[in-house]
This record gives sequence, structure tokens and C-alpha cells, in this order.
Amino acid sequence: MNRVMKFAALLSCAIPVCISCDTEFSTRTIEVSEKYALTDGRADSLDISIKAEFPETGKGKENTLKISSAITEALFGEEYMSMAPEAAVEAYKTDLAEEYRTENLPMLEIEGLEDSSLGWTDYTEGRFVSVMKDMVSYVAVKYSYCGGAHGMTSETAFVFDRKTGNRIPEDRFFREGYVPELARLLTGHLPEALESPADTSMLFLKEIGPNGNFSIGDDGVTYIFNQYEIAPYSMGIIRISIPWEELEGLY
Repeated sequence: MNRVMKFAALLSCAIPVCISCDTEFSTRTIEVSEKYALTDGRADSLDISIKAEFPETGKGKENTLKISSAITEALFGEEYMSMAPEAAVEAYKTDLAEEYRTENLPMLEIEGLEDSSLGWTDYTEGRFVSVMKDMVSYVAVKYSYCGGAHGMTSETAFVFDRKTGNRIPEDRFFREGYVPELARLLTGHLPEALESPADTSMLFLKEIGPNGNFSIGDDGVTYIFNQYEIAPYSMGIIRISIPWEELEGLY
């Protein structure tokens, strides 16, 4: 399976989409795919793919812009967050292509490296996964390969307050003193999040605590643990879901 297929498979299983038919909330998606050759006469290139969903309308223009700016920062970096989404995408592509050539063109002058593979891959996807009352959940997925044994994928979730445009952090979403009980629930649901319950023997930790990387949906709360966070790279990203009924009294 090539990198594109692997990335698409990852996104398809990330978190079930449950966007409601909300007339006060609409989105638009920017989608681009482009290759930047390292230099003429070589097959090496930077492969960029971006598919990013942004809010178009919501509970007030200022709040919608705040959410859009936070998404831009999550997908591309702090230096792009003040730009409109389209401008941020173009600037990100240009800057990354410049970095790619700056880093790799000198390699062609080093004896023994002229025949090395110098391709980079950078895939970005962001999408809303739920709209619930005055809150929306968003997940940003990044895959980057800049040489070496393998690339790295990260998945970051956000919960936004539609009335203010601000992100709702874990310690504001849950009630005071939530950590011990939430950790118990996460640890209890961990085996069902793995391909095989026996894989718990490979984990770095036996008890899993909340890490602030969570989304909400119709069925409950989903916590995301990225590669190397609680388990080896080979186990991939681990997502632990807890039903609302088990969270009663914690939020």
C-alpha cells in the first residue's frame, strides 16, 4: 500500500463524521495537490496534498473568523494564522517548496549521495467531525516524510465554542476533579481500541490518563493518542471512545 492509500485509509477511520444539518453553520473545503521537482532531470520531488475544511458561516462573523484562524494555525503553523485560508495554503506550499530545495539541493554535490532518493511528502487534512448545540469538533491530520525509515502522522482534535469562537480545553469541558475517573474510563476502554486486546502488553503505560487531545460526537468523547505517545510506532494512532452515559457527572 503506497503512502497516499495509507493516508486515505487513516483518515477514513479516524473519527465517524456526524455533522448535523445546522442552518447556522456551514463550511467550505479547500483541496489542492501539487508536486515540486527538486531540479530538472531528477525524479525527486516534494509531494503536497491539502484537503482542509473551514467554517463559512456560524454564530457571528468574528467567532467564525476566530475558529478559522485556529484551524489555519493547527494545519499550517502560527505564522499563517492571520491569513485568509486560501492565502495560507498558497504561502504554505511556497515556503515548504523553498525549504525542500534549500535542504536537498546541496545533497546533490556530496559524493555518494547523488544517487540517493531525496523525495519529501507532506499531506494535510482537516475536517469538522461534529456539531453539537453550541460546540463543534474538528480534527487535523498531518503526515510528513522528509527522508529516513518512515514518515510521521499526527492527529489533533479541537472542540470550539461557537458562541465565542474559542477553543474549549479539557479542564473547561470537564468538571473539577475529573482526572482520576476519566483516567479509569480511558484505561478500561483501551483494550477495545486496539486491534487485539493482547496488544496491551506492548504499551508504554498500563494506565492511560487524559492528554487534552479529544473530540466530542453523538456517541460520546474520543481521545486520541498519537504515535509513540503511549505505544510503539507500529501500533499507530490509538483512539479511545467513552460513551456519554459513562461520563455522567464529569462534564
